[in-house]
Amino acid sequence: MTNPFKGLYAANIVPLNKNKTINIPELKKHLADILQQKHIKGLLVNGHAGENFTLSEKEQLLVLSIAKKIIGKNQLIVSGVNFEDPYVARIIAKKMERQGADAILVFPPFSWSFSRSQDQIFNHHKLIHDYISIPIFTYQSTINSGAMNYEASLNKKLLTLKRIIGVKEGSWNTNAYIQNYKLFKKYKSKFLVMASGDEHLFPCFKYGSDGSLVSLAIIMPDEIGEMISLIHNKKFTEAKKISEKINLLANAIYGTYPASFATARLKYCLQKMKKISFDTMKSTITLGQDDKKKLNLILRKIKIIS
Repeated sequence: MTNPFKGLYAANIVPLNKNKTINIPELKKHLADILQQKHIKGLLVNGHAGENFTLSEKEQLLVLSIAKKIIGKNQLIVSGVNFEDPYVARIIAKKMERQGADAILVFPPFSWSFSRSQDQIFNHHKLIHDYISIPIFTYQSTINSGAMNYEASLNKKLLTLKRIIGVKEGSWNTNAYIQNYKLFKKYKSKFLVMASGDEHLFPCFKYGSDGSLVSLAIIMPDEIGEMISLIHNKKFTEAKKISEKINLLANAIYGTYPASFATARLKYCLQKMKKISFDTMKSTITLGQDDKKKLNLILRKIKIIS
């Protein structure tokens, strides 16, 4: 039987008004637009693209409640939880479960990039795991994110928690992805490895992947979905051509310094596509003219805007 969580999930942004409040009509339209795309299995709400580290608990639950009203019958919602305090995290995860999330994605708090222990991370996940009754995805951060990138022994330990069913694998390195894929499948054969490094989707899916949770799918859902379909059908030459088009934008959004501006770049692209009114961020991040010029050129080159 096919695991219901396999497939392509789009990580949404949260449209804001100029005063930084959530633009609810545009959020509803944004989510509905994503969910009507033929390749989309569901949503990742409250992810990094959804500014989960700056939205309040109330705002995150609001986004989830709106998504739940819009989600299709056979589509699923994975909701991110990103809090330093595991006791806060588990309470909010439980509220998200009651609000209709089908699974929880536990993000590593940013402080872990400086210093942490394996027991600290395992216990953070276990506290959430033991408090809720829905599946959990872990997050494998980029190899450039310090200790937020989990080592093999820690990933193996996390696999002992029965409700952890998959990982958003964002190592942003094909070799690291392959090593993690082998480890996860060795110790839990039905574990879902979701390739989520936007610039590395082609080689990761070519090697093997159960799906993806990616923010670029809010801009290029057809291209990503078609590339995955071609790979599954072993049409690698055609898939590679689509990958090259995807990577032009992926590199500009995620591979440009500073990487923390990725969501702002996504919002700017959506604004240029006339999908949202403003590229306002909750934080103080604003894009400079060089960033905007680069994105404009690429959006035109790949024919997303005219």
